[in-house]
Amino acid sequence: MSAFAETLTERERKRSRLHAYFACYTGCISEVMLDSSAIIIVYLSMLGASDMLVMLSTSFSGILGMLLLIPYASVISHIGLKKASTIACIIGCCGFIIMAMAPFFGRFQQLLAISGCLIYCAQRSLYGAAWYPMLDTFLRPQDRGSFFGTMRYSYMIVSGTLFYFIGKLMGKEPPVALMQIIIGTAGILVLGRMYCMLQFPDNTLERTAKLNIRKSLGLSIRNGPLVTYSVYVCLISIAYTSLVPLTLLYLKNYIQLPAGQLQIFSTVGIAGSITGYFFYGYLFKKLKIKKLELVVHFIFLFTALALFLLNKEIKGFIWITGGIYFLSSYAASTFMCNNSTELLALARPGNKPMAMAFQQTYQNIGVSIGRTGTALIMGANLLAPTWNCKGLTISSYQTLFLLYAVIAAVLLILLPTLPAVVPKHKDYYDPVK
Repeated sequence: MSAFAETLTERERKRSRLHAYFACYTGCISEVMLDSSAIIIVYLSMLGASDMLVMLSTSFSGILGMLLLIPYASVISHIGLKKASTIACIIGCCGFIIMAMAPFFGRFQQLLAISGCLIYCAQRSLYGAAWYPMLDTFLRPQDRGSFFGTMRYSYMIVSGTLFYFIGKLMGKEPPVALMQIIIGTAGILVLGRMYCMLQFPDNTLERTAKLNIRKSLGLSIRNGPLVTYSVYVCLISIAYTSLVPLTLLYLKNYIQLPAGQLQIFSTVGIAGSITGYFFYGYLFKKLKIKKLELVVHFIFLFTALALFLLNKEIKGFIWITGGIYFLSSYAASTFMCNNSTELLALARPGNKPMAMAFQQTYQNIGVSIGRTGTALIMGANLLAPTWNCKGLTISSYQTLFLLYAVIAAVLLILLPTLPAVVPKHKDYYDPVK
Protein backbone atom coordinates (compact mmCIF):
# COMPACT_ATOMS: atom_id res chain seq x y z
CA MET A 1 0.00 0.00 0.00
CA SER A 2 1.06 3.68 -0.26
CA ALA A 3 2.86 4.71 2.94
CA PHE A 4 2.66 8.31 1.70
CA ALA A 5 -1.15 8.28 1.81
CA GLU A 6 -0.98 7.58 5.54
CA THR A 7 1.09 10.74 6.07
CA LEU A 8 -1.60 12.99 4.58
CA THR A 9 -4.31 14.54 6.73
CA GLU A 10 -7.92 13.56 6.14
CA ARG A 11 -8.52 17.02 4.70
CA GLU A 12 -5.68 16.56 2.19
CA ARG A 13 -6.95 13.12 1.16
CA LYS A 14 -10.48 14.49 0.74
CA ARG A 15 -9.23 17.38 -1.39
CA SER A 16 -7.31 14.97 -3.60
CA ARG A 17 -10.34 12.70 -3.98
CA LEU A 18 -12.44 15.70 -5.07
CA HIS A 19 -9.86 16.61 -7.71
CA ALA A 20 -9.90 13.00 -8.89
CA TYR A 21 -13.70 13.10 -9.18
CA PHE A 22 -13.59 16.29 -11.27
CA ALA A 23 -10.78 14.86 -13.41
CA CYS A 24 -13.27 12.14 -14.33
CA TYR A 25 -16.20 14.50 -14.85
CA THR A 26 -14.27 16.48 -17.43
CA GLY A 27 -12.06 13.82 -19.00
CA CYS A 28 -14.36 10.83 -19.09
CA ILE A 29 -17.09 12.46 -21.22
CA SER A 30 -14.92 11.68 -24.25
CA GLU A 31 -14.16 8.15 -23.01
CA VAL A 32 -17.82 7.32 -22.38
CA MET A 33 -18.69 8.86 -25.76
CA LEU A 34 -16.25 6.51 -27.47
CA ASP A 35 -16.85 3.37 -25.39
CA SER A 36 -20.50 3.38 -24.29
CA SER A 37 -22.40 5.94 -26.36
CA ALA A 38 -23.88 5.73 -29.85
CA ILE A 39 -22.55 9.19 -30.80
CA ILE A 40 -19.26 8.11 -32.39
CA ILE A 41 -20.97 5.12 -34.06
CA VAL A 42 -23.64 7.39 -35.58
CA TYR A 43 -21.06 10.05 -36.54
CA LEU A 44 -18.77 7.62 -38.35
CA SER A 45 -21.77 6.08 -40.12
CA MET A 46 -22.85 9.57 -41.25
CA LEU A 47 -19.40 9.98 -42.79
CA GLY A 48 -19.89 6.74 -44.74
CA ALA A 49 -17.87 4.31 -42.59
CA SER A 50 -18.76 0.60 -42.85
CA ASP A 51 -19.75 -1.64 -39.92
CA MET A 52 -16.26 -3.15 -39.96
CA LEU A 53 -14.59 0.27 -39.78
CA VAL A 54 -16.92 1.43 -37.00
CA MET A 55 -16.26 -1.73 -34.97
CA LEU A 56 -12.55 -1.48 -35.66
CA SER A 57 -12.50 2.08 -34.29
CA THR A 58 -13.71 0.71 -30.94
CA SER A 59 -10.66 -1.58 -30.81
CA PHE A 60 -8.01 1.15 -31.22
CA SER A 61 -7.67 1.69 -27.46
CA GLY A 62 -7.03 -1.99 -26.91
CA ILE A 63 -4.58 -2.38 -29.79
CA LEU A 64 -2.54 0.69 -28.85
CA GLY A 65 -2.67 -0.16 -25.16
CA MET A 66 -1.35 -3.63 -25.90
CA LEU A 67 1.62 -2.13 -27.77
CA LEU A 68 2.34 1.01 -25.77
CA LEU A 69 1.55 0.51 -22.08
CA ILE A 70 4.87 -1.08 -21.12
CA PRO A 71 6.99 1.43 -23.11
CA TYR A 72 4.87 4.22 -21.60
CA ALA A 73 5.68 2.92 -18.10
CA SER A 74 9.35 3.42 -18.89
CA VAL A 75 8.66 6.90 -20.31
CA ILE A 76 6.76 7.87 -17.15
CA SER A 77 9.67 6.80 -14.95
CA HIS A 78 11.86 9.29 -16.81
CA ILE A 79 9.53 12.29 -17.24
CA GLY A 80 7.32 11.91 -14.16
CA LEU A 81 3.64 11.20 -13.60
CA LYS A 82 2.34 14.76 -13.88
CA LYS A 83 4.22 15.59 -17.07
CA ALA A 84 3.00 12.32 -18.62
CA SER A 85 -0.63 13.06 -17.70
CA THR A 86 -0.32 16.60 -19.13
CA ILE A 87 0.99 15.31 -22.46
CA ALA A 88 -1.74 12.65 -22.57
CA CYS A 89 -4.54 15.16 -21.99
CA ILE A 90 -3.28 17.57 -24.66
CA ILE A 91 -3.02 14.73 -27.20
CA GLY A 92 -6.51 13.50 -26.25
CA CYS A 93 -7.98 16.95 -26.78
CA CYS A 94 -6.32 17.22 -30.20
CA GLY A 95 -7.64 13.79 -31.24
CA PHE A 96 -11.28 14.74 -30.63
CA ILE A 97 -10.84 18.15 -32.28
CA ILE A 98 -9.48 16.41 -35.39
CA MET A 99 -12.48 14.06 -35.41
CA ALA A 100 -14.83 17.03 -35.14
CA MET A 101 -13.12 18.82 -38.06
CA ALA A 102 -13.21 15.78 -40.39
CA PRO A 103 -16.30 16.78 -42.48
CA PHE A 104 -14.46 19.94 -43.65
CA PHE A 105 -12.02 17.78 -45.61
CA GLY A 106 -14.37 16.29 -48.21
CA ARG A 107 -13.29 12.91 -49.53
CA PHE A 108 -10.69 12.61 -46.75
CA GLN A 109 -13.30 12.94 -44.01
CA GLN A 110 -13.38 9.24 -43.09
CA LEU A 111 -9.58 9.07 -42.96
CA LEU A 112 -9.37 12.18 -40.78
CA ALA A 113 -12.13 11.00 -38.41
CA ILE A 114 -10.48 7.61 -37.95
CA SER A 115 -7.07 9.30 -37.53
CA GLY A 116 -8.49 11.56 -34.82
CA CYS A 117 -9.93 8.51 -33.07
CA LEU A 118 -6.55 6.78 -33.34
CA ILE A 119 -4.71 9.81 -31.90
CA TYR A 120 -7.13 10.02 -28.98
CA CYS A 121 -6.78 6.31 -28.25
CA ALA A 122 -2.96 6.54 -28.35
CA GLN A 123 -2.93 8.79 -25.28
CA ARG A 124 -5.28 6.62 -23.21
CA SER A 125 -2.49 4.19 -22.38
CA LEU A 126 -0.15 7.00 -21.29
CA TYR A 127 -2.87 8.52 -19.12
CA GLY A 128 -3.85 5.11 -17.72
CA ALA A 129 -0.26 4.19 -16.83
CA ALA A 130 0.03 7.46 -14.86
CA TRP A 131 -3.49 7.56 -13.37
CA TYR A 132 -3.32 4.63 -10.93
CA PRO A 133 0.11 5.46 -9.43
CA MET A 134 -1.12 9.04 -8.97
CA LEU A 135 -4.24 7.82 -7.17
CA ASP A 136 -2.08 5.65 -4.93
CA THR A 137 -0.45 8.76 -3.45
CA PHE A 138 -3.64 9.59 -1.52
CA LEU A 139 -5.69 6.36 -1.45
CA ARG A 140 -5.29 3.97 1.47
CA PRO A 141 -6.35 0.32 0.95
CA GLN A 142 -9.53 0.85 2.96
CA ASP A 143 -10.45 3.82 0.75
CA ARG A 144 -10.24 1.99 -2.57
CA GLY A 145 -13.64 0.28 -2.82
CA SER A 146 -15.73 3.31 -1.84
CA PHE A 147 -13.55 5.70 -3.90
CA PHE A 148 -13.80 3.77 -7.17
CA GLY A 149 -17.52 3.16 -6.70
CA THR A 150 -18.27 6.82 -5.87
CA MET A 151 -15.97 8.21 -8.55
CA ARG A 152 -17.40 6.16 -11.37
CA TYR A 153 -20.98 6.38 -10.14
CA SER A 154 -20.86 10.16 -10.02
CA TYR A 155 -19.18 10.68 -13.41
CA MET A 156 -21.61 8.29 -15.05
CA ILE A 157 -24.50 10.30 -13.55
CA VAL A 158 -23.01 13.40 -15.16
CA SER A 159 -22.34 11.77 -18.53
CA GLY A 160 -25.59 9.75 -18.52
CA THR A 161 -27.71 12.86 -17.97
CA LEU A 162 -25.75 14.75 -20.61
CA PHE A 163 -26.00 11.97 -23.21
CA TYR A 164 -29.74 11.49 -22.59
CA PHE A 165 -30.43 15.13 -23.49
CA ILE A 166 -28.04 14.91 -26.43
CA GLY A 167 -30.10 11.96 -27.69
CA LYS A 168 -33.26 14.07 -27.42
CA LEU A 169 -31.51 16.88 -29.28
CA MET A 170 -30.27 14.58 -32.07
CA GLY A 171 -33.70 13.38 -33.18
CA LYS A 172 -34.03 10.93 -36.08
CA GLU A 173 -31.56 12.57 -38.46
CA PRO A 174 -29.11 14.83 -36.58
CA PRO A 175 -27.17 17.40 -38.66
CA VAL A 176 -23.46 16.79 -39.06
CA ALA A 177 -22.70 20.24 -37.57
CA LEU A 178 -24.41 19.26 -34.30
CA MET A 179 -22.32 16.09 -34.08
CA GLN A 180 -19.16 18.13 -34.70
CA ILE A 181 -20.01 20.54 -31.87
CA ILE A 182 -20.72 17.66 -29.47
CA ILE A 183 -17.46 15.85 -30.27
CA GLY A 184 -15.35 19.04 -30.28
CA THR A 185 -16.70 20.10 -26.88
CA ALA A 186 -15.91 16.68 -25.42
CA GLY A 187 -12.33 17.09 -26.63
CA ILE A 188 -11.89 20.51 -25.02
CA LEU A 189 -13.17 19.13 -21.70
CA VAL A 190 -10.18 16.74 -21.58
CA LEU A 191 -8.07 19.76 -20.63
CA GLY A 192 -10.11 19.97 -17.41
CA ARG A 193 -8.79 16.52 -16.50
CA MET A 194 -5.25 17.83 -16.96
CA TYR A 195 -5.83 20.72 -14.55
CA CYS A 196 -7.32 18.48 -11.85
CA MET A 197 -4.56 15.86 -12.05
CA LEU A 198 -1.92 18.54 -11.65
CA GLN A 199 -3.44 19.26 -8.22
CA PHE A 200 -2.67 15.74 -6.90
CA PRO A 201 0.02 15.53 -4.18
CA ASP A 202 3.55 14.41 -5.05
CA ASN A 203 4.77 11.29 -3.28
CA THR A 204 7.85 12.42 -1.35
CA LEU A 205 8.45 9.06 0.36
CA GLU A 206 8.51 6.62 -2.53
CA ARG A 207 10.64 7.48 -5.51
CA THR A 208 10.15 5.24 -8.51
CA ALA A 209 13.51 4.50 -10.04
CA LYS A 210 14.00 5.07 -13.74
CA LEU A 211 12.80 1.83 -15.18
CA ASN A 212 14.99 -0.76 -16.72
CA ILE A 213 12.23 -2.39 -18.76
CA ARG A 214 13.83 -5.83 -18.69
CA LYS A 215 14.40 -5.80 -14.93
CA SER A 216 11.03 -4.25 -14.04
CA LEU A 217 9.15 -6.54 -16.39
CA GLY A 218 10.98 -9.49 -14.83
CA LEU A 219 9.74 -8.46 -11.37
CA SER A 220 6.17 -8.37 -12.66
CA ILE A 221 6.43 -11.72 -14.46
CA ARG A 222 7.73 -13.38 -11.29
CA ASN A 223 4.72 -12.13 -9.33
CA GLY A 224 2.42 -15.16 -9.67
CA PRO A 225 -0.87 -13.50 -8.53
CA LEU A 226 -0.29 -10.59 -10.92
CA VAL A 227 0.32 -12.90 -13.88
CA THR A 228 -2.66 -15.14 -13.05
CA TYR A 229 -5.02 -12.21 -12.70
CA SER A 230 -3.69 -10.54 -15.85
CA VAL A 231 -4.26 -13.67 -17.95
CA TYR A 232 -7.82 -14.02 -16.62
CA VAL A 233 -8.61 -10.36 -17.35
CA CYS A 234 -7.22 -10.77 -20.87
CA LEU A 235 -9.40 -13.77 -21.66
CA ILE A 236 -12.63 -12.48 -20.08
CA SER A 237 -12.14 -9.20 -21.98
CA ILE A 238 -12.39 -11.14 -25.23
CA ALA A 239 -15.82 -12.37 -24.13
CA TYR A 240 -17.42 -9.13 -22.94
CA THR A 241 -15.82 -5.99 -24.39
CA SER A 242 -17.60 -6.19 -27.75
CA LEU A 243 -21.07 -6.59 -26.24
CA VAL A 244 -21.84 -2.87 -25.92
CA PRO A 245 -20.78 -1.62 -29.41
CA LEU A 246 -22.12 -4.74 -31.11
CA THR A 247 -25.51 -4.35 -29.39
CA LEU A 248 -25.73 -0.76 -30.67
CA LEU A 249 -24.77 -1.84 -34.20
CA TYR A 250 -27.32 -4.67 -33.98
CA LEU A 251 -30.09 -2.23 -33.06
CA LYS A 252 -29.02 0.33 -35.65
CA ASN A 253 -28.58 -1.93 -38.66
CA TYR A 254 -30.71 -5.02 -38.03
CA ILE A 255 -33.53 -3.59 -35.89
CA GLN A 256 -33.38 -0.21 -37.75
CA LEU A 257 -33.62 1.98 -34.62
CA PRO A 258 -33.44 5.73 -35.52
CA ALA A 259 -30.28 7.65 -34.49
CA GLY A 260 -31.88 9.69 -31.70
CA GLN A 261 -33.61 6.65 -30.20
CA LEU A 262 -30.37 4.68 -30.46
CA GLN A 263 -28.53 7.37 -28.49
CA ILE A 264 -31.30 7.42 -25.85
CA PHE A 265 -31.11 3.61 -25.71
CA SER A 266 -27.36 3.86 -25.10
CA THR A 267 -28.10 5.87 -21.95
CA VAL A 268 -29.76 2.71 -20.57
CA GLY A 269 -26.26 1.22 -20.55
CA ILE A 270 -24.95 4.34 -18.84
CA ALA A 271 -27.71 3.92 -16.24
CA GLY A 272 -26.53 0.34 -15.72
CA SER A 273 -22.99 1.58 -15.18
CA ILE A 274 -24.25 4.22 -12.73
CA THR A 275 -26.07 1.54 -10.74
CA GLY A 276 -22.99 -0.67 -10.65
CA TYR A 277 -20.78 2.17 -9.45
CA PHE A 278 -23.36 3.36 -6.91
CA PHE A 279 -23.67 0.00 -5.19
CA TYR A 280 -20.04 -1.05 -5.56
CA GLY A 281 -18.77 0.36 -2.27
CA TYR A 282 -21.61 -1.33 -0.35
CA LEU A 283 -21.33 -4.66 -2.19
CA PHE A 284 -17.55 -4.63 -1.86
CA LYS A 285 -17.86 -4.45 1.93
CA LYS A 286 -20.59 -7.10 2.07
CA LEU A 287 -19.44 -9.63 -0.53
CA LYS A 288 -15.70 -8.91 -0.84
CA ILE A 289 -13.78 -9.06 -4.09
CA LYS A 290 -13.96 -12.84 -4.57
CA LYS A 291 -17.76 -13.07 -4.70
CA LEU A 292 -18.02 -9.93 -6.84
CA GLU A 293 -15.68 -11.44 -9.42
CA LEU A 294 -17.79 -14.60 -9.58
CA VAL A 295 -21.05 -12.63 -9.95
CA VAL A 296 -19.64 -10.47 -12.74
CA HIS A 297 -18.42 -13.48 -14.72
CA PHE A 298 -21.82 -15.18 -14.59
CA ILE A 299 -23.61 -11.97 -15.65
CA PHE A 300 -21.35 -11.67 -18.70
CA LEU A 301 -22.23 -15.25 -19.62
CA PHE A 302 -25.98 -14.73 -19.07
CA THR A 303 -26.27 -11.44 -21.01
CA ALA A 304 -24.41 -12.74 -24.07
CA LEU A 305 -26.57 -15.86 -24.14
CA ALA A 306 -29.77 -13.82 -23.64
CA LEU A 307 -28.95 -11.50 -26.57
CA PHE A 308 -28.41 -14.56 -28.76
CA LEU A 309 -31.74 -16.14 -27.81
CA LEU A 310 -33.86 -12.96 -27.97
CA ASN A 311 -36.16 -12.81 -31.01
CA LYS A 312 -37.01 -9.37 -32.40
CA GLU A 313 -40.59 -10.50 -33.09
CA ILE A 314 -41.50 -11.01 -29.44
CA LYS A 315 -43.67 -8.45 -27.66
CA GLY A 316 -41.66 -5.85 -25.75
CA PHE A 317 -38.43 -6.71 -27.58
CA ILE A 318 -36.82 -3.30 -27.12
CA TRP A 319 -37.68 -3.23 -23.39
CA ILE A 320 -36.23 -6.69 -22.81
CA THR A 321 -33.13 -5.80 -24.81
CA GLY A 322 -32.81 -2.65 -22.72
CA GLY A 323 -32.96 -4.73 -19.54
CA ILE A 324 -30.22 -7.06 -20.80
CA TYR A 325 -28.13 -4.09 -21.95
CA PHE A 326 -28.57 -2.50 -18.51
CA LEU A 327 -27.41 -5.70 -16.79
CA SER A 328 -24.42 -6.05 -19.10
CA SER A 329 -23.32 -2.47 -18.38
CA TYR A 330 -23.87 -3.03 -14.65
CA ALA A 331 -21.52 -6.01 -14.76
CA ALA A 332 -18.96 -4.11 -16.84
CA SER A 333 -18.85 -1.23 -14.34
CA THR A 334 -18.47 -3.65 -11.43
CA PHE A 335 -15.71 -5.42 -13.35
CA MET A 336 -13.88 -2.11 -13.81
CA CYS A 337 -14.06 -1.37 -10.07
CA ASN A 338 -12.90 -4.91 -9.26
CA ASN A 339 -10.05 -4.48 -11.69
CA SER A 340 -8.97 -1.13 -10.24
CA THR A 341 -9.06 -2.50 -6.70
CA GLU A 342 -7.03 -5.58 -7.60
CA LEU A 343 -4.62 -3.52 -9.68
CA LEU A 344 -3.61 -1.49 -6.64
CA ALA A 345 -3.42 -4.64 -4.51
CA LEU A 346 -1.12 -6.45 -6.96
CA ALA A 347 1.28 -3.60 -7.78
CA ARG A 348 4.49 -4.06 -5.81
CA PRO A 349 5.89 -0.83 -4.22
CA GLY A 350 8.79 0.51 -6.27
CA ASN A 351 7.55 -1.25 -9.40
CA LYS A 352 4.00 0.14 -9.60
CA PRO A 353 4.05 1.74 -13.08
CA MET A 354 5.38 -1.47 -14.66
CA ALA A 355 3.07 -3.79 -12.67
CA MET A 356 0.05 -1.71 -13.65
CA ALA A 357 1.20 -1.45 -17.25
CA PHE A 358 1.76 -5.22 -17.32
CA GLN A 359 -1.78 -5.98 -16.15
CA GLN A 360 -3.39 -3.38 -18.40
CA THR A 361 -1.39 -4.66 -21.37
CA TYR A 362 -2.97 -8.08 -20.91
CA GLN A 363 -6.39 -6.49 -20.60
CA ASN A 364 -5.85 -4.54 -23.81
CA ILE A 365 -4.72 -7.71 -25.59
CA GLY A 366 -8.12 -9.18 -24.71
CA VAL A 367 -9.96 -6.04 -25.86
CA SER A 368 -7.96 -6.02 -29.12
CA ILE A 369 -8.64 -9.67 -29.89
CA GLY A 370 -12.33 -9.34 -29.03
CA ARG A 371 -13.11 -6.17 -30.95
CA THR A 372 -10.68 -6.54 -33.85
CA GLY A 373 -11.73 -10.16 -34.29
CA THR A 374 -15.38 -9.10 -34.34
CA ALA A 375 -14.64 -6.35 -36.88
CA LEU A 376 -12.74 -8.74 -39.17
CA ILE A 377 -15.48 -11.38 -38.96
CA MET A 378 -18.06 -8.75 -39.93
CA GLY A 379 -15.88 -7.24 -42.67
CA ALA A 380 -15.05 -10.60 -44.25
CA ASN A 381 -18.70 -11.71 -44.17
CA LEU A 382 -17.71 -14.99 -42.51
CA LEU A 383 -21.17 -15.39 -40.97
CA ALA A 384 -24.45 -15.91 -42.77
CA PRO A 385 -26.61 -12.74 -42.53
CA THR A 386 -29.39 -14.91 -41.07
CA TRP A 387 -30.00 -18.59 -40.30
CA ASN A 388 -32.84 -20.60 -38.79
CA CYS A 389 -32.82 -22.44 -35.48
CA LYS A 390 -36.01 -24.32 -34.58
CA GLY A 391 -38.17 -21.82 -36.41
CA LEU A 392 -36.31 -18.74 -35.15
CA THR A 393 -34.40 -16.42 -37.48
CA ILE A 394 -30.93 -15.72 -36.07
CA SER A 395 -28.90 -12.77 -37.38
CA SER A 396 -25.13 -12.64 -37.74
CA TYR A 397 -25.03 -10.25 -34.78
CA GLN A 398 -26.75 -12.87 -32.60
CA THR A 399 -24.26 -15.48 -33.78
CA LEU A 400 -21.48 -13.30 -32.39
CA PHE A 401 -23.35 -13.00 -29.09
CA LEU A 402 -23.41 -16.81 -28.94
CA LEU A 403 -19.65 -16.89 -29.54
CA TYR A 404 -19.08 -14.53 -26.58
CA ALA A 405 -21.28 -16.71 -24.35
CA VAL A 406 -19.31 -19.83 -25.27
CA ILE A 407 -16.01 -18.10 -24.48
CA ALA A 408 -17.32 -16.93 -21.09
CA ALA A 409 -18.55 -20.44 -20.30
CA VAL A 410 -15.17 -22.01 -21.10
CA LEU A 411 -13.39 -19.45 -18.92
CA LEU A 412 -15.29 -20.61 -15.84
CA ILE A 413 -12.46 -23.10 -15.33
CA LEU A 414 -10.10 -20.18 -14.52
CA LEU A 415 -12.10 -18.78 -11.60
CA PRO A 416 -10.33 -20.92 -8.92
CA THR A 417 -6.97 -19.43 -10.00
CA LEU A 418 -7.84 -15.80 -9.16
CA PRO A 419 -5.73 -14.18 -6.40
CA ALA A 420 -8.84 -13.24 -4.38
CA VAL A 421 -9.94 -16.88 -4.22
CA VAL A 422 -6.68 -17.88 -2.50
CA PRO A 423 -5.52 -14.54 -1.00
CA LYS A 424 -2.43 -15.83 0.84
CA HIS A 425 0.57 -15.82 -1.48
CA LYS A 426 4.35 -15.83 -1.22
CA ASP A 427 4.38 -13.22 -3.97
CA TYR A 428 3.17 -9.64 -3.51
CA TYR A 429 -0.58 -9.23 -2.96
CA ASP A 430 -2.00 -6.56 -0.63
CA PRO A 431 -5.81 -6.86 -0.73
CA VAL A 432 -8.27 -4.99 1.47
CA LYS A 433 -8.65 -6.98 4.67
